[in-house]
Amino acid sequence: MKTPKHLPPRQKRPEPVDQGEVLRKVGAVLANVTVITGLLVAFGWKRSDTQSRALGIESNILGMSTADYMLRSITPVFVLLAVVVVSGLVWLWLEPRLRSALLASKPLRTALAWAWVQLPLVVVGLGYVWPVASFYTFPLAVGGGILLSCYVIRLRAGRDWNWPRIRLFAAAAGVLCLFWAALNYAQVDGQRMADEFAAHAAPSVTVYSQERLHISAPGVREQALDGEKSRYRYRYVGLLLLENTGGKYFLVSDEWTRSSGVVVVLRDEPATRLEFSR
Repeated sequence: MKTPKHLPPRQKRPEPVDQGEVLRKVGAVLANVTVITGLLVAFGWKRSDTQSRALGIESNILGMSTADYMLRSITPVFVLLAVVVVSGLVWLWLEPRLRSALLASKPLRTALAWAWVQLPLVVVGLGYVWPVASFYTFPLAVGGGILLSCYVIRLRAGRDWNWPRIRLFAAAAGVLCLFWAALNYAQVDGQRMADEFAAHAAPSVTVYSQERLHISAPGVREQALDGEKSRYRYRYVGLLLLENTGGKYFLVSDEWTRSSGVVVVLRDEPATRLEFSR
């Protein structure tokens, strides 16, 4: 029996898919998305609540949705995540050098094992010079100190250390401190926006209406218009834009103060027209 000279190459059987590994990767992606979404919502809510309370109103009257909170927090949370990414890149460059120094020096390992206390104390001390920056960086100092202490303890203990558990603890502490820092920064940003609004940095609003709105806030002036020459019969001046959300405009008068003031709520309807100006 003759054997053919050229046999087709045997096809390799596809390797079985590790379903556990696939689930772990999908879980990691979903966890990252969940953390970022949670950061956006938490930041937007805290900033809105701080701004509203500083202005003397309750944030629940604004009726913001989850999408509203997320849209108002994308840029600041992006900056926060960028700081975390840059810190991670710096750590990748610094880690081999730091490891060599720690392996060569036992006193240095002992000192850095207490980084979870030392870094926050340093930030607290800097708070006497930069109180606002210290307020929103303190959680990052706590999280960074915990991660650094876990790294030093792991390096000192070697293979005898239960690394999966300590890694889970470090990840949980890092996420918690990230949320904490986002809330603190949102509080600072909300107070800043309230201060800017109190300084009359908000846009001025002129309201045209077909019907009389009876706006009686201090500083608001009602002007009657010629109904034959204009589709609107009344014009209201002396208003400032507080917020626009959920199809509603929240306005305050030009003479509004934190101690006393009226919030006017107008729906976006065809019977009214709003003009905004600086």
